[in-house]
Order: sequence, then structure tokens, then C-alpha cells
Amino acid sequence: MHPLNFVFGELARGCRQCLLGTKSVLFITGLCPLNCFYCPVSRERFGRDIMFINDRPVIRFPDDIIDELDRAGSNGLAISGGDPIVVVDRVVYLVKLLKESYGPSFHIHMYTHALNLNRDAVGKLASSGIDEVRIHAISPTQLSGKLELIRILRDAGIGVGLEVPALPRFENEILKVAETLIGNGLITFVNINELDVSPANIDNLTRMGYVPGPNGSVVGSLDVGLRLASEIRRRWPWVNVNVCTSRSKDIAQLGARLFRINIRSSRGNEVVLDDGTVEQQGSKGPVIKLRIGGREYTVEE
Repeated sequence: MHPLNFVFGELARGCRQCLLGTKSVLFITGLCPLNCFYCPVSRERFGRDIMFINDRPVIRFPDDIIDELDRAGSNGLAISGGDPIVVVDRVVYLVKLLKESYGPSFHIHMYTHALNLNRDAVGKLASSGIDEVRIHAISPTQLSGKLELIRILRDAGIGVGLEVPALPRFENEILKVAETLIGNGLITFVNINELDVSPANIDNLTRMGYVPGPNGSVVGSLDVGLRLASEIRRRWPWVNVNVCTSRSKDIAQLGARLFRINIRSSRGNEVVLDDGTVEQQGSKGPVIKLRIGGREYTVEE
């Protein structure tokens, strides 16, 4: 069985927290002006300005976010979308609020596409107190006119990295992106994610000749990620590279977070299992409970 992550060097702090289940995930908006063919975001979310934290709908902002962070006992927050930079004022407000509420060590990172970077948004992020910004780009042309903006983030003391899907047939382009960013001293880490297949992208992927695999990812994607990671480390051995598998997200990250949540909220007659589910001894026999987004799902055996 393959490992859940292939780490060349050291993991970025945000990744370490995710794997330990100590970081919550905020889907801060479904808005994004781009339409990447491989985007896995569901059609129910993409293009809509809606929020979810750990898949729990955010109705009262920011109260529901604070409530979930406390429930999960999180030491950090990952901000995704859509593209969070589209709602940069919301991001900045939340970053400052969470740093004030939980202290400067509360680690926050966000994702954004290089094409969506602009001077106004970057200036706001640079003074927000955010810890990491992960730049997405799969072609060096997508970095055109953006290097100066990325440099502003780096010079503000923000950890900047490249985060991309492991796209078969795009290896050379992604390598050129890494070369541009590393050569200009703009990033310290690269995260390469196994390409997930979802109802939102499966038609696009199959039209392009990609083959969905039995584990929910594109066949050959992991091999591409490992080749890219090896080549990046060979050329630039000081750059940390992490290849994150689909199983890592499903088993390690989600499972660890559920385990942490259920340990904190389980009652006297409940036992939290290794996968994060809760076993309850009821009058009719064992009952398995799973708490997701504040809801309990129960199956009697």
C-alpha cells in the first residue's frame, strides 16, 4: 500500500496541521472568474458566494466559524474556494479576528490562482497577518506580470509556496512554473496533489483522455506527481516538496479531524474509533455514529 504522503524535505506547517487534524477548512466562497477544466468544486458551490467550515454551512459570519473552530479544537485554518482572493476583504477581516481571538500562533493559510492576483488584493493580504499563501499556476504564461505581486507577499514575511494538481501531459509546464518561482527566490515549498475526479470535472477529464481510477483520482496522476517532486528536488534540493495523495485527504486529514472532534464531544457511553467514528453501546446493540458538520449520522448494526 502506498503512503498517504510522499515528503521530500519537510512539510509546510499548514500541511502538518492538516495531517494531524488540528486545522479546520473554510470554503470561504465559490466565486472564481476562472473555469479550470480540472476544478473538482461541485456545481452546487462553484460560482456561488457561500461558505462552509468543515462542510458545515456558515449562516452567521463569523460566529459559525468561531463556533466550529472551538468545537474542533483547531490550531489553524485553511481557506479555500473558489478563489478566496475574490473576497479578499472578508479574508483579511477573518485573519485579523482569528489572530486576535486565538493568538499569533494560530496558523492560517489560503489558496489563490496566480491569474487572480492583483495589486490591491495583494497589498491587503500583505498586511493582514496571514501565514501562508499557496499560489496555483500550471503554465509559466499564467505568471506573466505576477512575479512582482508574489514578491510583495514574500517580502511581507508570508510563507509562499506553489500548489498544483499532478496533471498528466502538463509536467514540463508545471516544472517551468516551479523553475520561474524558485529561480526568482519567491517560494520555499511545492505541494503537488494527486488529481481528484469529481462529478464536476469528470466529463472534462474524460474528454481530454484522462482515465478515472478506482481510488477516485486520475490514473497516472500520482506517478506524475512523484516524477515532478523528484526532479524539483534534484534541481533545487533546498525546496521542500510534498506529494499529497487522494487517500491522504480522505483518510488522514478528514479522519484525523473527525477523531479530534469526536474525542472532544463524545459522551460517557461512547467510544471513538481509530477512523474518527463513534461507537455507542445501546440497548439494541452497538450503534455507530459519525458527526460531520454538526450533524450526527447513526447506523444500528
